[in-house]
Amino acid sequence: MKKLILFVVSLFLLFGCTTTDKKEVSKQSEVIQAFFIANNNIYAIGNLNSYQFSSEKSEYVQYLIDFLNSQEMKAFKSVYINEIERNVEDNKINASLFIELDGTKLTKDRVQELLNNRDVYKPSQDNLKLLFKLSNGTTVILQNKDEILSKGKLSTPLKTYFIEYKNSVKINTKDTTEGFAMAVVWGGAGIITLPFAIISLPFQAFSALSK
Repeated sequence: MKKLILFVVSLFLLFGCTTTDKKEVSKQSEVIQAFFIANNNIYAIGNLNSYQFSSEKSEYVQYLIDFLNSQEMKAFKSVYINEIERNVEDNKINASLFIELDGTKLTKDRVQELLNNRDVYKPSQDNLKLLFKLSNGTTVILQNKDEILSKGKLSTPLKTYFIEYKNSVKINTKDTTEGFAMAVVWGGAGIITLPFAIISLPFQAFSALSK
């Protein structure tokens, strides 16, 4: 019984004093040349990689898709991608982007509704900046990438950063601190073909309305 108690106490001390930190492995400039919706997924074609975010794996992806198809996009001003991250342990891709809206093109009630969302900011008196976080994404190989770029390339590419990181688990004791790095696993990207006819280009569609 004493051994069991000591074992439980040891586990508590061990795991109760651990912290998990992101450790950056690499950081590169990335330029997104195309951003589109197909099969209820979000895709982005960059100079380094092509990315896929599935609405089935993240409710936030569906939220962004719904917003891109909403009437609020008539107030669209600009978009930028804050960063794209890849966890080298499981190859999952995360990204965050901001969409800026012209608040003067929205009703006061709708502006207030958006401001009540904790992920909406007001950088100026009239404009609104909405944060969207995408998770559980993957890199893919688009067989008809050249066709998509020739027909659906962004007029202004989106500059961002592609960051690779791993989780570092640290065990903090009274006298020592020891970090354990997880193993790095490189997974192959899926190969897919997306007929251009099923592709929706939200930012191109509303860029003209914002001018």
